[in-house]
Amino acid sequence: MPWRQRCWSPGRKAPWHWPIVWQFRACSFPARVGSDLFAAPLCRTGWSMIDTLAGVSGDPVHWAISLVLVGIWLLICWLCLRKPAEQSIDKAECLVVFASQTGHAEDIARATHARIAAGGRPVQLLEADCLTPELLDAARKIFFILSTTGDGDAPDNARAFEQRVLSADADLSGKRVLLLGLGDRRYSDFCGFALRVWNWAERCGAQLRVPLVPVDDLAPADLARWDQHLGEEGYPPVPAAEDRGQSWQVIERKQVADAAFGPEGEQTSDGLYRLAIKPEAGGRPEWDIGDLFELETPDGHFRDYSIANLPGADELLLFVRRVVEGGVAGRGSGLLTSIEPAASNQAASNHAGSNFTGRIRQHRSFRPPAGQGSLLAVGAGSGWAGLRPHIAQAIAQGRRCWLVFGEREAGQAEQLFAEMREWHEDGRLQRLDLVLSRGGGPYVQTLLEDKAREVADFLDGEGCVVLCGRLAMGEASLAVLRASLGAEWLEQAQADGRLRHDFY
Repeated sequence: MPWRQRCWSPGRKAPWHWPIVWQFRACSFPARVGSDLFAAPLCRTGWSMIDTLAGVSGDPVHWAISLVLVGIWLLICWLCLRKPAEQSIDKAECLVVFASQTGHAEDIARATHARIAAGGRPVQLLEADCLTPELLDAARKIFFILSTTGDGDAPDNARAFEQRVLSADADLSGKRVLLLGLGDRRYSDFCGFALRVWNWAERCGAQLRVPLVPVDDLAPADLARWDQHLGEEGYPPVPAAEDRGQSWQVIERKQVADAAFGPEGEQTSDGLYRLAIKPEAGGRPEWDIGDLFELETPDGHFRDYSIANLPGADELLLFVRRVVEGGVAGRGSGLLTSIEPAASNQAASNHAGSNFTGRIRQHRSFRPPAGQGSLLAVGAGSGWAGLRPHIAQAIAQGRRCWLVFGEREAGQAEQLFAEMREWHEDGRLQRLDLVLSRGGGPYVQTLLEDKAREVADFLDGEGCVVLCGRLAMGEASLAVLRASLGAEWLEQAQADGRLRHDFY
């Protein structure tokens, strides 16, 4: 028998509590739904229950039960009709903003973020291009760690920030800004991008109680000043998240290009060397295409070298030009190219001075280009190290590849060219153009300008471009591509991830 029929049937007097219970059941479903649309029915139900209570007998027990039921009804009404609490969006009190071309600024930014987060404060780590006006408004402190690439240029992940944010004024009044700039005094516009951000922050009214910290070539003394400022801000040091490096050994060394001389006849290089290195402790190193090998010199300086082979090998392949300045070999290149290779299957410790410290460092901005279009690779000299794995992967994917590569003289670099010619002769490279600049010959950018129409046809709208080499060559080549393909094409390729470059 249904519940209601058991409680009441025609000809039988309804129990004293029945009207209240039935009104309660009538309102229970909309209360569970919790919609404001049910406000009116709930109110009518309430008045009906009050009318019913007015007719309840004087029995105290009946009154007590009735009041309990009404209390439950009132609670349901409150839960149903209350406005939902507004969701609060966590706004970071501190922002750590980085602009990094080869990863050094990002490493420092991550370490800075870890120090601030260890204090329990809300802090957000982000690339400069991801900085929005909303994040700026919410922040009380902003820590900028900014690299400068080329002659005062912003890194790739800060180009949009420079165009969108630095070109306009923001209200930074009351906000503390600290800024670390990474650069190299060998370039004319030392820390130029960081200085532009500093001037923008000053113009916008930021509190700049700590001077800009310029860091020359990752000098430890300069970095120590940044650490000191963080401590003064109340962020004590935290244990390092990663080891700075391990011991490595040279397995193979081969000179693939001869010495080079400047326009005045001065020697600028002792030659280009192909090196195979591996960890002294053994084990297969792990890396991705585009990553760098970071060498730590005995005097505490760091030098980056492109890893020239595909991941999965037991050793890293490097192409290192032994730089000479004033008759003195460079700190990093001089060290690497002077080490005698370890004898086959022997520990490097058997060779005095044959070990060196280094690590693999991620280079996210030089990952393989997106898409499946044709690949145009442009480079010169030791830039072959950066181009080589990109080309090898594109070949494995069945993509068309065109290599435009420059050196001074063919006779000086025959062993370097041999691999490129082999790839071209067996069809892996659809096209190979070797450009020799010595003796009035053309430069890489000159060939790109002369072949502008062919380059456009080869890329066919969705093609990819990878460039690697000296800064002057790289920027000149980009300028030619911008003129021939159009600024819009180049900007879209950059946004799509179809344009990658690594200049030094």
